[in-house]
Amino acid sequence: MFMQSLLGSDFRTYFENMLKLNPLWLFIHIPKTAGSSLNAELVPILSPSFHIFVDYSQVGERPFGDLLDEAVDRFIAAAKTKRYSYATGHIRSGHVDCIVATLPDVLPITLLREPVARFVSDYRYQCSDMHPGHEHFSAQHPTIDSYLELPEERNKASGALLPQTLRDHGNVAACVDHLLATYGFIGIQEQYALSLRLITTLAGEPRRPKVFKRVNAPDAKNGVKLTPEQEARIRADNALDVAIYTDIASRFQKISGDLEAYLNIVDPLAIE
Repeated sequence: MFMQSLLGSDFRTYFENMLKLNPLWLFIHIPKTAGSSLNAELVPILSPSFHIFVDYSQVGERPFGDLLDEAVDRFIAAAKTKRYSYATGHIRSGHVDCIVATLPDVLPITLLREPVARFVSDYRYQCSDMHPGHEHFSAQHPTIDSYLELPEERNKASGALLPQTLRDHGNVAACVDHLLATYGFIGIQEQYALSLRLITTLAGEPRRPKVFKRVNAPDAKNGVKLTPEQEARIRADNALDVAIYTDIASRFQKISGDLEAYLNIVDPLAIE
């Protein structure tokens, strides 16, 4: 898409190209990246919207991957008869490719988060009352050490955003190039307010954060204090996520001041 212009501080080119679009915004929601808060902000201004979700009552009876594939198929079928402005879900790269190939004018966007913080937050969420299966999860994984043993919990961001061939090869530069070519916008959770402001400016209703969803404060059940060894293991087990995040987040942080200043010019009414 146009991320190279944005990260290269060519804001005028980025916004001119993006504002020419009338897209179906497709938010790939990586767990614990402020995605629920982002959805709550965007759904009211990008209507009609569609939530791609799995019926968790069927999980265990059938493979989760099959259920997710069917959820994506339901969205595609619905979008062929109704023009949606926004769709979101915990979907994966193959689903994104299928949606982009099947439906017109799809604009994929996503948010990244520092991988260690995201991993810990994901564990804490699944232990909390906000997660429907928290009792079963807590019984199986009473400590984060047992959670660290689950291969499917590693590299969640790259697993959602990158094709298997790129993940297997592990070439970070090639992975980043793919993301910048595929996604209309990649924000970072640590710069959530700025990321939201940019997206809502493109959507035509600039705003600052007002909604904060599924923020789970640590308590006796889900509190985690990592040892240096645990943190090192998380980084090692999520090495591709760490490398991708480090590359994109460092570029985003370098432009953040100038981008904030630019947005003050193009959407002065957003300053509250």
